[in-house]
Formats: sequence, C-alpha cells, structure tokens
Amino acid sequence: MAACTSFEDETLKVAVEMGVTLKVKENHATPEKTDTFYNPKMRMNREMVLCALATMAEEKDQLRCLDAFGATGIEGILWTKYLKSKRPQVTIGDIKEETVTLIRRNVRSNGFRVKTEDKKRVADSQDGRTNNEEGCSIDDNSARREDEEVMKKPEIEVVCCDANVLLHQRPFDFVHLDPYGCSVQYLDAAFRNVPKDGIVAVTSTDTSAVYGKCPNVTQRHYNGYITRSEFMREMAVRLILASVVRAAARCNKGVDVLLSLVAEHFLLVIVRVQRGPSYADACLERVQGVIHCQLCQERVFQPNDRMLNENSYTLLPCTCHAGTPGKTATLLGPVWSGPVFNLEFLKKMFLTCRGLLVSPTTRNHLKTMIQEAQCPAGKSEEDLDDNCQEAEENPWKKRKTDGEDGEPHPPFYYNIHRHCAKSKDSPKMQKILQYMRKEGYRASRTHFDPVAIRTDATLLQLKAVLQKYSNQTVN
Repeated sequence: MAACTSFEDETLKVAVEMGVTLKVKENHATPEKTDTFYNPKMRMNREMVLCALATMAEEKDQLRCLDAFGATGIEGILWTKYLKSKRPQVTIGDIKEETVTLIRRNVRSNGFRVKTEDKKRVADSQDGRTNNEEGCSIDDNSARREDEEVMKKPEIEVVCCDANVLLHQRPFDFVHLDPYGCSVQYLDAAFRNVPKDGIVAVTSTDTSAVYGKCPNVTQRHYNGYITRSEFMREMAVRLILASVVRAAARCNKGVDVLLSLVAEHFLLVIVRVQRGPSYADACLERVQGVIHCQLCQERVFQPNDRMLNENSYTLLPCTCHAGTPGKTATLLGPVWSGPVFNLEFLKKMFLTCRGLLVSPTTRNHLKTMIQEAQCPAGKSEEDLDDNCQEAEENPWKKRKTDGEDGEPHPPFYYNIHRHCAKSKDSPKMQKILQYMRKEGYRASRTHFDPVAIRTDATLLQLKAVLQKYSNQTVN
C-alpha cells in the first residue's frame, strides 16, 4: 500500500485488488474504529460473490445488483468492471455519509461515473453553455466532448441509506448482505422485494454465535442451539440457512441453496429465491433438529413428526447409550437439513471464474465443493481410478460413478484423525476415499475440514471399512 494526501488533508492509503484501486484510511482494518472497513482476507468472499453474479448474468442482462454495505465500494466496482458487457445496474449503499463520499471517490478513480451526480453536473454545464450569448468557443467544444466521454462510462449508483430501508424501497435481482457481525436482522427486508429466481448472498462473521461459543446469542439471533463438534462448521452453515428459510417463508417464498462456504473467519451462503407458499412450506419442512451423540460424534436428523418419539436414542445408528449410563446425546438446531450445494450452479461458476482474475485458492475451493456436491461412489477398480483422475482434471464433468440425477449429497462429514488411529502406516486420505467407494459408499473430501470425508456411511460402517483395509486399530 502507498500513502496519499486527500483534499481534506487526511492521509489515505492505496490498496489494489483484482485490478481495482481503492483509497482507504489508515485504520481500515479495524471495523470498530473506521467508517471505511477494508479486509484483504475477505478477498475469497468477494471473488465467490463475483463468480455467482457472473454466472447469473449469463442468463440475464442488466441485472439490478445491490451491495448493501459498501464500506470502500470495492464489490460494486468489481461487478461493474468485470461484467461491463452485461450492463449490470449496480447500487452501492451505506448508512454513513463519510463512507459514501469515499465510495464515490473510489468509483471515479476507477474510471466509472456516479449515477445522478455526474448526470446533474453534465446537465448543469450544458445549460451554462446554452445560455452563453457569445456562442461556443474551442474550450466549450472541448468541455462538451469531455462531458460526452463521461456519459459513456459505466455508471454506479451510490446511496446513503440504511440497508433495511433501501431493500424495502425497491427490488433487486441480486443482493449481497455483508454486515459487520450478524446478518439476520436484514433478511426480512432482503426477501421482501426480491423477484422470482433472484439471488441473495449472505455473509456472516459472528463466529462466536454460530459455532456455539455464546449459546445465549445463538438462541437470540438464530433461534437454535449449537455445541462444539467435529462437524460444527457445517452445522453453522445449516443454522444460518434455517434463518434464511424462515425469513423467506414469511414472505411466501422458498429458496434453492446454491453454495455454502466456510473460510477464514466468515461464512457465505448463496440462495436462489422461489416464489409461492408451496415452496415456502416445502423448505420449512426441511428445517429439523439434529440428535448428536456426545461420545462418538454420531449424528442424525430428527424427523418432523407431530407425534412424540418414546425413545429418540433409537434414531441414532450408534449403540453408545446402551452401554453407557445417563444421557449421552443432545438435541441441536433446528437447522437446514437439505443440500448445501447446487452441483449445476457450481459447475457453471467454475467455468465462469476462468474469465475472471480470481485467485488459485478460490478456484481450488470451487473444485472441492464440486466434488462434495457430486460425492461419487464406485464399485470396480477401473471406475475408481478413472473417477479420481477425472475429478482432479475436470471436476465439473459428470462421471458414471456419480450419484443418481437429483440425488443430493449426504449431510455432514467425519474427521479421519479422530476416528482412525494415527500411525505412519495409516491410509492416506485418497486411499480412504477409494476404499469407501469400493465398498459402495459415496465419499469425497470436504472444504469444511481438510482431514475429513463426506460420506453416506455411518460411523460404524466407516470404522469397519478402515479396519478391513488397515492393520491399525480404530478408536
């Protein structure tokens, strides 16, 4: 970063990301002390949202897009820069006037014009020339040409308005909510006017609540209960999705989950909106509790039956309760029980990101999520070898060992280091995946945990496979 001096005699720094130049304050990395928060670690989040918007823009031009929490305006500028041919109608909002002023500066410094403000300036200059009785001079012609060049530039609307108010005032086809901390207080407004097949992206950074460190906060914000477990990252995503589903249902709308990402200190979920009470009811049916065994970490969704179950422990596939006195399981949630990835949308995103300057880390995460959504199975050694090789080269390509069409990926994952004895002779992750697929189970890596596998096998079945193909004892 380089330093520069503004016309307000305030020292600003220059940050560059994906070809966009930003002016930020000295304390830009401390959200509590600055109005123009900029975090370089959130680049993957911005790239994922950009890829999702670019994928949506392939189907429809002139999308109405909203970055509800502009901060520096980088996200709206990225959308306009990389989607010029699709002519998106980008709006950047923020509640603080000082922040909005800096956003407008950043918009102009990157070669774009601010909607209404630049139009008014050009109109005023044209009126001044029209009222000039001496006619147009060379300087007037030059000024006119400059005004024409300004009006040809892509425009970005920058508004100083509360996000809830702005979302209630007009509809947007694409909305990204990225507040500091919890985002649930903006969900009702986000789904109020979003049209059919519109997309809502929600970024949350309140990890203390969604990871169960502050149970009271989790209950207040998300109306659920979470405890620390080996699969708590996916539980956090499903907890947020449950709040998204309830907010959409209050507006008689359902959602189709397109993407769920956990990285660094943030969680990102992207959903497509489906209008109609039938969609809303179907989504609400998929908000369920999770019965979690605290001894072996086994888990299962609790059915949404109206009748009471005499013994909920029988729903768990483990036998921990039978051999241990006292209570061994707890009820978590309620959380979203449906799929957290949309395979077709992820494939399109992966192809779209090739034309964007996204980082290799983002592409690798997309590749892993595609493999998660597929979660393939195989029977023969030939299938397994072809499957593993093609998964590395072409993760978007459907293979003969993938699950049936429309069959969602299995929920949750198991940490191998927890359930497999650590030894130099322990099987590698790729070998474990091959063993599971050879036995007929679906299995894949997961981006939620680099040493875990997503599979439709139970914990007992996983341990049996590990015992069969390894001489090591299993915990």
